[in-house]
Amino acid sequence: MGNNVHELWAEDKALFEQMKGNYASISEANFFKNIQYKQEYEITGLNDLLISEYENPDEIYLVRMYYDEYLLGYKIDSNGEFEEHVMNLSEVLALNLKELGYIDRNLTLFEWLRENDYTYVNYNRNHDLTDR
Repeated sequence: MGNNVHELWAEDKALFEQMKGNYASISEANFFKNIQYKQEYEITGLNDLLISEYENPDEIYLVRMYYDEYLLGYKIDSNGEFEEHVMNLSEVLALNLKELGYIDRNLTLFEWLRENDYTYVNYNRNHDLTDR
């Protein structure tokens, strides 16, 4: 972690600004503040497991890569068969989980996170920063 701030995608800058003061809960505020910090200051070459498929009943996982790329996946032991790779937070939050075949309800990842009040998000699994 250095002093240089990673330049965010324009879409993510707008998203972070739009969310300020419009959070649905304290957990949502924590999510956006933590993710913005991670994207600006905390690179991960070994990946940052934000949501584990083993820790939620829908078996959804979310991995942050580098600064602001994301991998959204589904199903325990799927070996990446059901993964979507996107370039920023705005894109991953807009993915429709039903259209991807992950769940049987019409929800985006953002709506799913809100519905679960960000319960399944863990901010301390950046494998670059954890003891190996």
